[in-house]
Amino acid sequence: MFNALKYTLVLPLAFAGSHLQAENLLEILDKALLSDPTFLGAGYERDALSERYIQARSRLLPNLSISYEEKETDQDIKESDNNVFGSGSSNYDTTTSTLTLSQSIFDYEYWMRFNQSKVTSQRSLLQFDQASQDLLLRVSQAYFEQIKAREQLNAIGAEKEALFGHLNYAQKSAKSGIGRMTDVDEADARYLAAVAREVEYQKLYDDARYNLMEIIGGLSGPLAAIREEAPQDMPSPASSSEWITRGISNNPDVAVAEKILEEARYEIKAQKAGHYPSLMLEFNAYDQDTDGSLYGGGSRVETEDIILRLEMPLYEGGVVSSRSKEAAQMMYKAQEDVYLIKRDVKNEVQSSFHGVVANIAQTKALKRALTAQENVLKSKQKGLQSGLYNMMAVLDAEQDLAKARQAYIAVRNDYAINYVRLKRATGVLVADDLATVNGWLEPSL
Repeated sequence: MFNALKYTLVLPLAFAGSHLQAENLLEILDKALLSDPTFLGAGYERDALSERYIQARSRLLPNLSISYEEKETDQDIKESDNNVFGSGSSNYDTTTSTLTLSQSIFDYEYWMRFNQSKVTSQRSLLQFDQASQDLLLRVSQAYFEQIKAREQLNAIGAEKEALFGHLNYAQKSAKSGIGRMTDVDEADARYLAAVAREVEYQKLYDDARYNLMEIIGGLSGPLAAIREEAPQDMPSPASSSEWITRGISNNPDVAVAEKILEEARYEIKAQKAGHYPSLMLEFNAYDQDTDGSLYGGGSRVETEDIILRLEMPLYEGGVVSSRSKEAAQMMYKAQEDVYLIKRDVKNEVQSSFHGVVANIAQTKALKRALTAQENVLKSKQKGLQSGLYNMMAVLDAEQDLAKARQAYIAVRNDYAINYVRLKRATGVLVADDLATVNGWLEPSL
């Protein structure tokens, strides 16, 4: 049984030592730019919303149309007071050509829709910036979560292998009469617990791989990890309040919400236009050619009309007032959304800022703790052979070392994630920031 289990020990470590070329963060980003449905959809939405401006402007520009009509007429006189044409029938064709030019002189709704469309176009650009920054953050989070899961899986594999060695030592000692069966049971229990944790970490690693797959459209190969000497710099400025101020000013989430609020205000004005008059200028030119008529020969008539049309709505069943109230309530909701998003931005900036600061301190402390735990384990292993320590003390030291190693792995990768989160929360995350983070990684083989 133990031989079979021992065979499984080396699988995670063997995977980590694969000679496949590791992909780095920028290479994963390139794949995401081509494959992420959320980002690609945001580009299509941006282009679609930009058309609102052209559509709204068209209502303010002249409209020109032409029509052509052919008509065949059959007539029979059944009864007439006309002494000359008291009876008879006729059949003739009529063609009519019409040219119509219309121009809105004043329509309050048209102007409000036009102003609203300009805000919508601005929002579409902000939303695309929002989606772009979100992609950079999602790629970074998925990348380093996968790295963290892989390294922790490898670490639990190393712990399991060490515990298996202690189990073998305890069994041999018990057989030779110098050890106790309680040591065997304790070592076996610790080993089996490590096996269970490895299964858990394997699931976390698989989940992390598939989370990244959703973004890049396929499973990635080995990923380049953070090198040991990678820098960890404190945020500058060093005050979280300054970062919060930047976030409120620059975060595209806030800017998008404010544009939606501005659109809602124009919507109220556009709906109230249902109570206002509109003025339209129209020019019509007709050319009618008739081959005959009921009472004589044909004719050709050219007619030109210039129409100044004033329309004033009086009553439409209350629909205008109802729509205005509906628009007002949506505007109030948009106001609350702005307040909510600003609060979310403040919390996100605060969380990511303190996350970066804490990760730096934790990395320094855990690195020293890891070295200390390695020394403690070596000391207790020597003490076990000399009789100074028992098996329980060695197993405890092995477990403490494993916990320190897992925590050190987590905090180093969390620093990279929080660094990118802070940039995103303040609304200034760009591809160059990921290039900076990419410089922290081990070079590709």
